[in-house]
Amino acid sequence: MKSTVLTSILALAMWTPAVAQQAGLADRFHQLDWNGNGKLSTDELAQVPGLARRLAVADTDKDGALTASELKAYTDRRTNRPPPAQPPTDAAYLQTEHRLTVDGRERTFTVQSPRTPKGRLPVVFFFHGGGGRGANMAANGFRDLVAQEQFLAVYPDGWRGNWNDGRNAARIVSQQEGVDDVKFIRAIVDDLARRHPIDRSRVFAAGVSNGGIFSHYLAAKAADLFAGIAPVIGGLAEPVAPTFQPAHPISLLVIQGDADPLVPIQGGAIARSDRGGRVIATEAMLKTYLAHNGITAAPKIEQLPDLDPQDGTTTEVRRWPPGRDGVRVEYYLVRGGGHTMPGKDRGGAAREALVGKTSQDFDGLRMIWEFFKSCPPRQQPDSPANDARAQEAKS
Repeated sequence: MKSTVLTSILALAMWTPAVAQQAGLADRFHQLDWNGNGKLSTDELAQVPGLARRLAVADTDKDGALTASELKAYTDRRTNRPPPAQPPTDAAYLQTEHRLTVDGRERTFTVQSPRTPKGRLPVVFFFHGGGGRGANMAANGFRDLVAQEQFLAVYPDGWRGNWNDGRNAARIVSQQEGVDDVKFIRAIVDDLARRHPIDRSRVFAAGVSNGGIFSHYLAAKAADLFAGIAPVIGGLAEPVAPTFQPAHPISLLVIQGDADPLVPIQGGAIARSDRGGRVIATEAMLKTYLAHNGITAAPKIEQLPDLDPQDGTTTEVRRWPPGRDGVRVEYYLVRGGGHTMPGKDRGGAAREALVGKTSQDFDGLRMIWEFFKSCPPRQQPDSPANDARAQEAKS
């Protein structure tokens, strides 16, 4: 029964088209399913009134409860979205699939690259949430920017659908097996350097939910590799925080909703269950980075225009003065925002009832790239082989 429950939850998570929501629905379904039987009963649905009202329509087998597949089918009918498509043959970017063996495990990742590269390319990793896949992230990620802005977008796959982000969560296989995902990411960068003219001083990590928490873990364990990170709806893991001391200053962009039902902005258990691990409060996390980066001045605070008053959210932005080595720290606090990526489709009432509201006041993906573009590079030499590939790209 547990295997069936997990399979249905992961299927629902991987199906969901919005990048943040694909992560959130899995944890949210698990959170609502008190007894773990793979169905949401009337009592369990009562936790989300907007969803409870749709039981009669979504419950196709009329057994008085909703399975993950029934909820998926209902939302599918409401949104009527086609499955992610491969890029057209005349696209300005190329999309390729790759495999590496790391510690005896076959690992996979997707790369989007400019069809015509010009010089050394920054690298942006975009990590999926729990139960997600790199291919889904690629379909909703930076593909429209890679050629225009000249960078590589990389979408790896977590082991068994999750990243080992330092939470030591009892219900996450990769964390219980001690999978070395940092080693996997380093191997990807080395592989990219053999295939593309990359700029090793401008490697960045972004991610949603589990992928956002993993971005923090990379800051802690691989600041020699990453110039900056952008975690979205993903906090700093509680077990990592006490010894958080990156090897270098590191730029940070945080996007977090204060009404996130899964990753609490005040810290605590993920999806209200210690089996999913714990994160520290967002404000405490920011203070940790500011201290490490040597930033003591107060931030400039800006209220973004409320472009869509109907979305139920507003956004406050805090920007601190540059820290050591010129690193930057910014925080987008989405008031009323849920476990979602700003700027993406809200996905209908049923999904909003599960994961919360989606801000339409800014494009989260565009903001992440604009932030990375403004970050100072990590000061480290490139390899002679990479120098040669950069010269080839220019000629």
